[in-house]
Amino acid sequence: MKLSEIIDIITPDLEHVERELEESIGSPVPLAYEMSKYILESGGKRLRPSVLLLSSGACGLRNGEERINSAVAIELIHTATLLHDDVVDEADMRRGKKASNVVWGSKASVLVGDFMLARALGLLSSTGSLEVIKAVTDAAAKLAEGQVFEVMVAKNMIEVSEEVCFDIIENKTASLIESCGKVGAILADVNGDTKEALGDYGFNLGIAFQLTDDALDYSANEEEFGKKIGQDLNEGKMTLPLVYALREASSREKSIVMDNLQNDGFKKEESDFIMGIVEKYNGVQQTRTVAKEFADKAKRAISSLPQNTFKKSLYLLADHVVERRK
Repeated sequence: MKLSEIIDIITPDLEHVERELEESIGSPVPLAYEMSKYILESGGKRLRPSVLLLSSGACGLRNGEERINSAVAIELIHTATLLHDDVVDEADMRRGKKASNVVWGSKASVLVGDFMLARALGLLSSTGSLEVIKAVTDAAAKLAEGQVFEVMVAKNMIEVSEEVCFDIIENKTASLIESCGKVGAILADVNGDTKEALGDYGFNLGIAFQLTDDALDYSANEEEFGKKIGQDLNEGKMTLPLVYALREASSREKSIVMDNLQNDGFKKEESDFIMGIVEKYNGVQQTRTVAKEFADKAKRAISSLPQNTFKKSLYLLADHVVERRK
């Protein structure tokens, strides 16, 4: 199913989220608004607001401004980290467009990211729930720690392992999506077990989503994917498709790959060689298989919730994140 069909049940709420996003980035400083609008309108999937709204709906809460404000706040946090990430990675493209740091420079990108984080904190405080604020700010701290850890290991890629890759994914991606599931349940005022179940759903969904992204970095159609294929590799990031492929590679092949990884930047033939190793040893398929396992774990986490159309959409969303091709 298309994503639009899966989340059709929350389409009016997502439209409300879009209006509030536009409202939240209003500023007397034109550049703050212009840059914020540029990245927010660049084709994001709105996965995090969708998880939050579907989770609250699955718990019986299907209206209220707190849901919208929380969804907007988390999307602003996510978007702010993309601005900061692109500066760190010196990225050229984001969602099929020139990255903001290319258009406006790194200084403006960092500062506008800070602006969006401040707006997010204001929206979270408007919920009046310390539990919501703690869930989201704890996740944001983990996200930042994941980004710092990624920078650390990128300087010495030889030590990158499956465990290290998962540490980065769990902090950098899964933590914030985990908070979406949990916040939806918190706002619905359900019991602790249900909050944990929806948090676990979001956590496992986040891992499945990122693993699929990592696989697509080696295999997607570049125009559809919205960024250069092999971008993670060229930014000095060893992700699971390569980790899995190197397990099967010969000693000579591993030696060549590791020698290439020590270089600052890649020549085309070096990049092609590494991409070829990933293809030869099915690194992409292995990663997709693991992603599917985490999607299944996400579904099992909410199996005890009452049956309703929102729960069904959460199940379908888990399937979608691992079946997507962009």
